[in-house]
Amino acid sequence: MRTLLARFANLFRRRDLEDRLEEEVRFHLEMEAEKQVRRGLAPQDAAFAAKSAFGGEQLAKERYRDQRGLPVLELLIKDIQYGFRMIGRNRGFTLIAVLSLALGIGANTAIFTLIDAVLLRSLPVEAPGELVAVGNTARPGGMSQGGVRIDQFSYPMYQRLRDRNQVFSGLLASGRAGLLDASIDGGGLERIVGRLVSDNFFEVLGIGASMGRVFATGDDRKRGANPVVVISYNYWMNRFAHDSGMIGRTIKLNGLDYTVIGVGPRGFTGEVVGQSADVWIPLSMQAQVNLGDGRLDEKGATWLLLLGRRKPGVSFEQARAEMTALIIQTMIEFEAGAKISQDQLRQIRSEKVYVSPGGKGFSSLRNHVSEPLMILMFVVGFVLLIACANVANLLLARATTRSKEISVRLAVGATRPRLVRQLLTESILLASLGGLAGMLLAWAGSGVLLRLASNRPAPIPLDVNPNPTMLAFTAGVSLLTGILFGLAPAMRSTRVELASALKESARGLTGRGGFQLGKILVVAQVALSLLLLVGAGLFLKSLQNLETLDVGYQRSSLIILEVYPRASGYTEAQQLPMAQQLLDRLRQVPGVSGATVSVNGIFSGTESTSDELEFPGYTMTRREDATANFDSVGPHYFQVLGVPVLAGREFDEHDVLKSEPVAILNESMARFYFGSRDPVGQPMKSGKERYRIVGVTRDIRQQDLKGKSERRFYRPYFQQAGGVPGFCFEIRANADAASMTSTIRREVQSFDKNLKIFRLEPVHVLIDESITDDRLIAQLSGFFGVLALVLAATGLYGIMAYTISRRANEIGLRMALGASQAELVRMVLRETLTLVGAGIIIG
Repeated sequence: MRTLLARFANLFRRRDLEDRLEEEVRFHLEMEAEKQVRRGLAPQDAAFAAKSAFGGEQLAKERYRDQRGLPVLELLIKDIQYGFRMIGRNRGFTLIAVLSLALGIGANTAIFTLIDAVLLRSLPVEAPGELVAVGNTARPGGMSQGGVRIDQFSYPMYQRLRDRNQVFSGLLASGRAGLLDASIDGGGLERIVGRLVSDNFFEVLGIGASMGRVFATGDDRKRGANPVVVISYNYWMNRFAHDSGMIGRTIKLNGLDYTVIGVGPRGFTGEVVGQSADVWIPLSMQAQVNLGDGRLDEKGATWLLLLGRRKPGVSFEQARAEMTALIIQTMIEFEAGAKISQDQLRQIRSEKVYVSPGGKGFSSLRNHVSEPLMILMFVVGFVLLIACANVANLLLARATTRSKEISVRLAVGATRPRLVRQLLTESILLASLGGLAGMLLAWAGSGVLLRLASNRPAPIPLDVNPNPTMLAFTAGVSLLTGILFGLAPAMRSTRVELASALKESARGLTGRGGFQLGKILVVAQVALSLLLLVGAGLFLKSLQNLETLDVGYQRSSLIILEVYPRASGYTEAQQLPMAQQLLDRLRQVPGVSGATVSVNGIFSGTESTSDELEFPGYTMTRREDATANFDSVGPHYFQVLGVPVLAGREFDEHDVLKSEPVAILNESMARFYFGSRDPVGQPMKSGKERYRIVGVTRDIRQQDLKGKSERRFYRPYFQQAGGVPGFCFEIRANADAASMTSTIRREVQSFDKNLKIFRLEPVHVLIDESITDDRLIAQLSGFFGVLALVLAATGLYGIMAYTISRRANEIGLRMALGASQAELVRMVLRETLTLVGAGIIIG
């Protein structure tokens, strides 16, 4: 090791060592010359004899240099210096090659950066591999919905799991804070993102505060008595400009003052990837944050995600097994008071609990963008291959101009492996320059991709800044790319016949083989680009089909208004009357032809499901047969939407709390349970509720454009006894929907200025947002397909120009013998179209 370090140090004092070497060699020669003079030789003869006795002076110096330095590293440095000189001589070639590679490498790096941020990166917490996720944001749902996995939990369930488990050193709980309006220093309201978390949230994650303190044990144990918050580092930086006096300041959230006790750690935005939290609030303050919502005491209110840290020596499988058993046991205990039946007991025991490694946090974004990103990674991989083929063709063509250089170097003793290494060094340098330029493109492109992938005005909050993983990926791709496009031209360029290559009239050194290799590369480029173009065409066609799909109603003039009366201070008893009053006001707005109300608005993202359906004359053979989605809707719901009622009647103002419970089935549900029989007038049961079927309506696309029409039934909204956190108004406008939104907003504010509006959008905008994934794939695959075509066309031009330049004498001879310009053009086009045709057939 000392020898190695000494040799490495010698690289930085070469001038001093060279001077000492020169002095030492001169000293030995002088001593030998004096010795020869004493033997009687003349001074001149003595000097010659001394040199003869010493041997080859330069050879001795080289041996000494090899012993004192690192020959491999020194040769590499020389190769790099020479490579920079060579690529600097032909700036046009370098610019084209680097640009081609930058596009390919940059596209790959941009897509990989998003994949890393969404799918691969662990949370910036202590020992993320020890975390276990109990819950799932990818698919929101209750504890038992048609046999789906148990993926969210109630607060009473969390308390049992926290206190009874034997596998976790700590188990935290977190849930969305809902609509959160903040007022700072008496200013106006601003909408922020908050998470309600247990007091051990930061302790379990193993992170502390950048300033102040985080929550301590007991901060969420007493209901409504601890109005404190921890704000995120990003929120502190962007909203408060790193104010060092932030600790102890007051922020008003939904009308209540909260004291800031700390600032979260830098780089930590929350446990849910793609949802950057601004503030964290103790769970004990839930009822104050969500006015009128007492879900902390409700065993059936499933809204919390759980994250546990395994104890030392506890495996993930042990944690999964214990949590599954404990959750099912707790569910049985919760149902015991209701005289649980054997069927219900079997159903609970058959439930699947969602338990998974938690080091990467929770994310609904993974399901949203993972498939598009993987498809795009495949596409940009092809683009990079085409760019490599393009640069390989350029290198083959450039090899012609370097024939004399390579031939001379071979003639004077350079070995073929040595020249191949030099040429590969130049290729890797080109790839490295392309990688640097590509990284800059990726940095800008990742932000654009986030905006395209987002179904909201603001981009998805992900960190796509350069990081070690991104740099390592870019470096690896650049190195692999340099070898990929440089190896074949290097091997071909050094396979020459010296006698002919050294002649002044030599056409080049690639010969017929290089020509054929260039043709093969062009055919491959055309095939790959055609593959990408056809794929892009199919994606675009799919997008067009989705955009023009018949959803069952007129989408252009329909508006969705979603409000949250509970968060605005309305009690359950006040919510239904308020809904009726606001509905009456909306119907009187000029330009509105009709309005109705529902719990789950069209394409609002919320859904209700029943898994305990019963119908006369139908035997449930599978558990999923008893499952269907449903919605609670207001009077004239189908009339406002423009959906025909195929049998029976529509809901009207007589369907209220004291009237007979009724329901309407959609066409798919009626056909599934009744076949050719008429369902109107028949009874049905959903859980403990019994209804009489009064109508059948046409199927509509309510939440999703893809897949088959699903079974769905409807019940009257004003027959509900209790309130709901929020509801949606469907409003039919006489004119363009977008032009009516501001008028409707003013009407709502005139009705109640404190009523929180969660969403006010034309339905066609919501539908467009639901196919963001398809639009992202279609747009980017089309862009990359065109880019691949341009690169293939450039490669085709390059190889044909190279071929024609090699055949200059032949073409001149043909012209001298009488060939016309048109004939020569046909000859060239024939060869060109042959290559294109072969590529098209293969593609």
